[in-house]
Amino acid sequence: MDQINSKMKRYSSRGEAFMYAPSIIAEANISGMTSPFEFHSHQQYEIYILLKGQVHYLINNQIFSISPGTIIVMDGTELHKVKLIQEDEPYQRSIVHFDPNWIRSILKVTGAEFLVTFFEDYHHRLFTFKETDDMEQLLALVQQLSELTVEKGTEEKETEIRLRLINLLLHLYTAEKLTILQETDEKSEKARLAESIASYIQQHFNSKWTIETLADDLNISQSYASHLFKEVTGFTIIDYLMNYRLIQAKAYLTMSSENLSIKECAYNCGFESNAHFNRFFKKKTGITPNNYRKKHKNERNLN
Repeated sequence: MDQINSKMKRYSSRGEAFMYAPSIIAEANISGMTSPFEFHSHQQYEIYILLKGQVHYLINNQIFSISPGTIIVMDGTELHKVKLIQEDEPYQRSIVHFDPNWIRSILKVTGAEFLVTFFEDYHHRLFTFKETDDMEQLLALVQQLSELTVEKGTEEKETEIRLRLINLLLHLYTAEKLTILQETDEKSEKARLAESIASYIQQHFNSKWTIETLADDLNISQSYASHLFKEVTGFTIIDYLMNYRLIQAKAYLTMSSENLSIKECAYNCGFESNAHFNRFFKKKTGITPNNYRKKHKNERNLN
């Protein structure tokens, strides 16, 4: 959510919607690769629908090759990024980001909390619909949300937006799905190797190592490792490492059971110094680690 909110002022109107408060963002028929959501993690839940293009979608340390008609639901906390397989292809998608706490009270009253635990149980799930009508209805619901969230309105309008979102979530939950199989042997050799690199980075994110070390441990050349990872994921190895460290730092800062100092958090996440951690964190989120912790502590107290 931090990255979404910090960039919202610069957001362009290529799609047919903008934002309703920080609680929901609905965008229909976004074209091109210039969206601020290309490279991010966030606290909001996400619904992503690919309409045009063939893409590699990196989620955590898994790489999925997906085609138009694929729907991804995720809790948003894992690092994720889209990479076009063919850069000159048209790329179009519709996206909904929403804060589950924004609608949780209504869901609790109606006994429909399963509509958000659907996201929490899987963290991320990829599927297509069995019936074309189900996809058409989903896209129509996103379109309606995108039109409603263009600008702020009354409390009555906010209630309508929440109800439309619940309708969309119910449709997602009940429609017959074809879960996309993610068997390792269905992936290309490049995708499997890129996943190995991502897994290596995650296993060693808080220790000192070099790309040469990684390449030696995986028995590949340093130049090939760097080139392949960038080609498949859109990340450099160092970019992925630093952003994975950032995700771990956010987790440390928001866990109520942890009482680590900012310096201890920086050390546990592999940052070379407290100063470097503070600079990097503020650059990526717009606030300092200390203020980030206070903000989330206040949000927990409110809930």
